[in-house]
Amino acid sequence: MAPLKVVHNTTKALDLSDLLRKMLFHWPLYLVAILLATGAGYMYLKYAKPDYMATARLYIRDDKKTGNSEEADALKSLSLFKDGKNMENEMEVLQSPVLLQRVISAGAFNLRYYDKQPLHTNELYVNPPLLIRVLSNNARIGNYTFDVKADKNTYNLRAKAGKKGKATAISVHADQPFTFGKDTFLLHANTTATAALPDHYRIAVDSVIELAAKTVEDINTTLVNRDATVILLSYKDPVAQRSADFLNALLDEYNEYTLSDKNKSGLKTIHFLNTRIDSLKDELGLLEGQEEHFKVQRGITDIDASSKLALEQVKEADSRLSEANMQVSVLDQVEDYINMPDANYPFAPVGGSVDGTLTAMINRYEEALRENRKLSLSLQPDNVIMQNATAQVKDARATIRDYISGYKRNAGVVQQQTQEKVNGINNKIAQIPAYAREYVNIKRQQGVKENLYLFLLKKKEEASVSNASTVTDNKIIAPAYVPEDPVSPKKPLIYISFLVLALVAVSIYIYIKYFLNPRILNRSEIEEIFDLPVIAEIFQQKEFVRDLSLPQKSVLTEQILNLRTNLRFLLADHKGSATIMLTSSISGEGKTFLTTHIANSLTVNGKKVVMVEMDLRKPKLSSFVNMDHRTGITNYLLGHASLEEIVRKVPGAENLYIVSSGPIPPNPVELIEGQQMAHLLQELKSAFDYVVIDTSPVGIVSDAKSIAPFVDCTLFTIRYNYTLKAKLAQMEEVLRENYFKKKGLIFNGIEQHSFYPHYYYGKYSYEEQKGRKYSWRALIRKTAKRIA
Repeated sequence: MAPLKVVHNTTKALDLSDLLRKMLFHWPLYLVAILLATGAGYMYLKYAKPDYMATARLYIRDDKKTGNSEEADALKSLSLFKDGKNMENEMEVLQSPVLLQRVISAGAFNLRYYDKQPLHTNELYVNPPLLIRVLSNNARIGNYTFDVKADKNTYNLRAKAGKKGKATAISVHADQPFTFGKDTFLLHANTTATAALPDHYRIAVDSVIELAAKTVEDINTTLVNRDATVILLSYKDPVAQRSADFLNALLDEYNEYTLSDKNKSGLKTIHFLNTRIDSLKDELGLLEGQEEHFKVQRGITDIDASSKLALEQVKEADSRLSEANMQVSVLDQVEDYINMPDANYPFAPVGGSVDGTLTAMINRYEEALRENRKLSLSLQPDNVIMQNATAQVKDARATIRDYISGYKRNAGVVQQQTQEKVNGINNKIAQIPAYAREYVNIKRQQGVKENLYLFLLKKKEEASVSNASTVTDNKIIAPAYVPEDPVSPKKPLIYISFLVLALVAVSIYIYIKYFLNPRILNRSEIEEIFDLPVIAEIFQQKEFVRDLSLPQKSVLTEQILNLRTNLRFLLADHKGSATIMLTSSISGEGKTFLTTHIANSLTVNGKKVVMVEMDLRKPKLSSFVNMDHRTGITNYLLGHASLEEIVRKVPGAENLYIVSSGPIPPNPVELIEGQQMAHLLQELKSAFDYVVIDTSPVGIVSDAKSIAPFVDCTLFTIRYNYTLKAKLAQMEEVLRENYFKKKGLIFNGIEQHSFYPHYYYGKYSYEEQKGRKYSWRALIRKTAKRIA
């Protein structure tokens, strides 16, 4: 007999071909999983809330990309300052919570209406039967839910503030304000609605601020391509109509926001000019009245040549001085403007003109200020980009201040020189007669006011035309349309996902079932632990289990005959009667079943066989052959019965006898290890050709070790999907100690239609009776085995 070989490393790499065979064997399980996954996908699509995505395209003029080409609109050239835009900043503005709050508040997108169904909730966006109006500040309103039930003109509400608020019952009348929490509401029926008010109607009033923050995640802005100035906007919403409405409202609000920002400068200028012109008109009327009164009172119609010359000189000098003063006034306006960084309108000088250098400086300052203001809508002050933009504003402001300081010094010199010239002319006028001097002063004031009046009228016309020609640089080239199909969930993707999950789950189940199963499933696992021959493989039986006269063509008959043949080879060098013992690692592995059928198979050719029920703790052999165990081994070992009294013939079996266990003793080991046991086995061996012993599990008690010296051959039973691998490892350690002589293994209880018989034991799987019609019940049973 070859020495035992211990396999220390019982782990092995995963055999993919073996796994594939197991997966193919369980194809009905995969089919069931596919059907269930398809049904689950259908139910998910039926009740899942879809998301629709509307898209729109917005063109924005960007001088950095389009260059300084001539405007298509001629009126655009009248603008006082050019406007450049940064595309990235404009995309941030489109997604800014501040702009979204204005859109939500203006369009009441925070008011939602639902028809609550048992398994799902339908949102009623188009023409809901009952509308709610928020009479308090809509921008700062909290989160409310109102469950409405109508009773004629009265609505019974279950109102709740916030997600964790306590529901409160309220009864309100239609078109009458009511207060809940900190806000005031009003309910009124929608006269254009075609559907009646559902039994379970819910109104949700969301916080505008919170909803705007959530909506940012559903809005995407991207450039059509790297060189284009067209922004592609997309918005995702569970309601198809609202996705398009909200996106169009956002574009309209953005255009209104940019246009109003540009118009603030022109409106401020026009308002100032109207006020100043009205004042000058009154002053000119007063001066004309004084001139007329002077001429009537003095009786003159003209003045001498010297007076005319002095008047022309003083007019010219006054114009130059006024122009110099106007320039200083413009510089003061510029300085006041840059000292107010919170101003929300671009700079437009009133009167005078600004040289090109200062104009360029102001343009750069305003561009930096606009970028800083737009970035502040979406970035925190400590952000690096925000800090860089703020630094650019400060640098541009400092540059303008330095330039103005130098310019004012030069303007002061011009003012001083002009004032000296005016003073010299005034000295000449003082030498003119008194009545002529008085007339010159009147005409002088009148001329100054007329020039200023005409100048302001011209500026007013320019400002009016400029304001009328102020158009937004944005153009909606593709408005949002109502999408027909949802973007999520996508039916193919959902079905594929459910199918993949089902297939993966079944594959994991198969992997765990076969590769992580702690129980023995095939012969190769046994051979990895033991260096012993597996002399037989016995299928699990549901018929003929206790019938000792088996049908000749049954699977069990063939397997028992094969076991008998291998057992004889195992005992080939043994002479005379043989003692065969069956044991196992734990109880329930089929020792008793195998003991009976092995003993019955050995009775051929007139051989006499006796079965010994040596499991004195849990005797089962006698009851298996429908006999009692009241008299047996225990009686004999205690001297209360003779051998002839305990040996009984098994009914229905020729040459087969049994020695029952007898009463269960309190000390089985002491009885088994006594001399009487050895004497009993010797006598049985002398009287019979084969002694087949059914003993206790070797992995639990030591009974089998005690009997081993008197046994010629020991068979160890291992049961399919029952015997633990850990228990086999313990039993292998016992076998290494050489207590037992000739040893063999029996793989018992193999499920006929499971994977391993299908691939490895197919030689046994023929019909038990030839000519028997194929049974649908058998097919279902086989298929069920492949599913389990």
